[in-house]
Amino acid sequence: MKKIFTGFFFCSYILLLNGCADTKTATAKDLDIKDITAYDDKKKRFFDFLRPIVNDENAKVLALREKLLTAKKNNNRKTFVAKTAYDFRVDWETGNENWDKLLGRVDAVALELALAQSANESAWGQSRFATEGNNFFGQWCYKEGCGMVPEKRDEGATHEVARFKSVNASVRSYINNINTSAVYAPLRHIRKRNRAAGNAPDAHAQAGGLIKYSERREQYIKEIRAIIQANKALMLGAELKNNNEISSLLFAEPQ
Repeated sequence: MKKIFTGFFFCSYILLLNGCADTKTATAKDLDIKDITAYDDKKKRFFDFLRPIVNDENAKVLALREKLLTAKKNNNRKTFVAKTAYDFRVDWETGNENWDKLLGRVDAVALELALAQSANESAWGQSRFATEGNNFFGQWCYKEGCGMVPEKRDEGATHEVARFKSVNASVRSYINNINTSAVYAPLRHIRKRNRAAGNAPDAHAQAGGLIKYSERREQYIKEIRAIIQANKALMLGAELKNNNEISSLLFAEPQ
């Protein structure tokens, strides 16, 4: 598959969402579902495995966003802000700071979207690239030896499928890719409008910004949305009855 590459925030909320800064580093070997025969049980175990990792990596981005908002409000920490802008590929010039673009990039990816893409890209964690390289999002790399050579790579192509030391690193790279790559600007615009309206993250809407994640384009978006629609309760965790309220708090901007 061809790829193109909170306001206030409390850890207790993240804990309720099954993830926090102390989330254990995991590898694909920790997802032991190959002998599970019940499909719904297999899906639940997949989502329960990945959910805290996604929430943890999102929490780190939101904590960074909070620091940026505080720096903007107080007009300080300019070196920190400039470095963050550089890290997120935003041109930054003193006196002409592009805060709108920077804050549009330093933000979380909707949980259900990340889980749906991971399920699709990794064959529910059972693909060769997931099991051998902890790559749960089909991410590519371009330096010889950086990853695994696809068996059906087009003639003349040089890309490899990246290897990661952990699933956590794969999730972190995926979120960074969504937040920094120019081809995912449509997703970030959707996310920005959603946040501005004061709503919880809308994974279904954000999926519309993935038109260039796969060469299947519109069909890929349909697949991701179908996974979200069919598995939302399992994705969020049935035990989290107030998940939408918690999610809204996480993504609220400070007054």
